[in-house]
Amino acid sequence: MSGCSKKKSQQHSNVASQELKNNVNSLLSHIGGGQGLPDMCLDENNHCMLLLDDKIILNLDFDDKKGTLVIYAYIGEVPLANREAIYTQALEDNFFWNGTGGATLGLDKQSQSLMLVKTYTLPLQDFNSFEDELSNFVEIVDKWIVAIETASDTSKEVG
Repeated sequence: MSGCSKKKSQQHSNVASQELKNNVNSLLSHIGGGQGLPDMCLDENNHCMLLLDDKIILNLDFDDKKGTLVIYAYIGEVPLANREAIYTQALEDNFFWNGTGGATLGLDKQSQSLMLVKTYTLPLQDFNSFEDELSNFVEIVDKWIVAIETASDTSKEVG
């Protein structure tokens, strides 16, 4: 590829990336409007963070190279005493995304925290459907937070 062609390709890629970022910012503004945050948008690192119900931190990352929006939330540190039961349930829920609504449960090795992650290909056309999916995602995170807290409480009673 010649230098000129390469430059045109990069310019086209930058325009497409900016259009996708605008799509995500429109989506965030739509969601934020319902939360009293109409100016919600991605920061300079293509990241947005929402605190919901003072306990769920929802992260949204725009990957401009892949043209995707990644949504993730830390659920909590898996208690040592009940790890096997929690991991078994996570694997069962992950099986064909049976209990995760299309998202994936995973373990952040460094913090030993369970996470829920879902990736969307951009652009997103139907903001209302996405908002419903986001609500479902938050419900699943909340369910798992309760499961981790219950397992932690059980391990404290035993110990």
